[in-house]
Amino acid sequence: MQTLPRILVILPALLAFGCPGPKGNLGQYTASDGGETDGGETDGATTDETTTADAGTTVESETSPDDPPPACAEPGDPTSESATFLFDPPLASDGFAGECEVSAIEADPDGAEIALTCGEQAVQIRLELDEPLTQFAVGDPLALDYRLVQSFGQSEWFTLRLPAPDGALLLGGVQAEDLTPPNADSFFAPLSMTRQDGVCMTTIDCDNMEEPIAVEFTHGDDHAVVFASHTAVLGESAPYRVGASTARKHYSEAADGLGGFCQVFDVPEYYYRLMFHRLDE
Repeated sequence: MQTLPRILVILPALLAFGCPGPKGNLGQYTASDGGETDGGETDGATTDETTTADAGTTVESETSPDDPPPACAEPGDPTSESATFLFDPPLASDGFAGECEVSAIEADPDGAEIALTCGEQAVQIRLELDEPLTQFAVGDPLALDYRLVQSFGQSEWFTLRLPAPDGALLLGGVQAEDLTPPNADSFFAPLSMTRQDGVCMTTIDCDNMEEPIAVEFTHGDDHAVVFASHTAVLGESAPYRVGASTARKHYSEAADGLGGFCQVFDVPEYYYRLMFHRLDE
């Protein structure tokens, strides 16, 4: 994600001209349970929850500090998957959707290079993968749906599905500030996602202004809470492996420990890098 240069401002708690200090309690804060939602869920829908914590706090989950959730620690083999798209000719809009054919696949130890032919639109996809690509092969027809939003940087979402009428999700990914594109809560159906805040105790200060969070995935009656850097498998009749290479909350303001505070203005509050793979039944 490309961002503007970071701006760090250190200010005393009380300024000579009577400017107010930072808002919010700068002491301890216990976050609300991440399971609360701001709306009901439907199959294939995504809820982007909102819980808040004041700047310069220690964000705590319901787990005691002496016994944090094991998943808050980075695993020995963390997931690190991503997708990079190149369109020829370049896109003139904020997305592309069309029927395609896989014209080439070049696998390597870190992932694969995919070439799609979608009528007059050629698409190159670079996949960084934890495991070999098995969802499709050269010559297979696919339906690509790619969405793009420009904000702090690029927010991208994509799905590769079997063509209609089947439409089964084979591969999908998020590199974005939100879990789904605008006005497209069912974009990743049959998977749905809900943000989980306050799951990992984190000290927020000027040296660390980010809190690891988790994403709860739902597939039918199955649920899996996936922490940053972790993966999970859910679903029986059509199982999926889901992973969160990045899932974090950024605090724009924090105490500096000297009676003042620091601010960073050019980073989105939330950011996710997720990948979903349909597995062989």
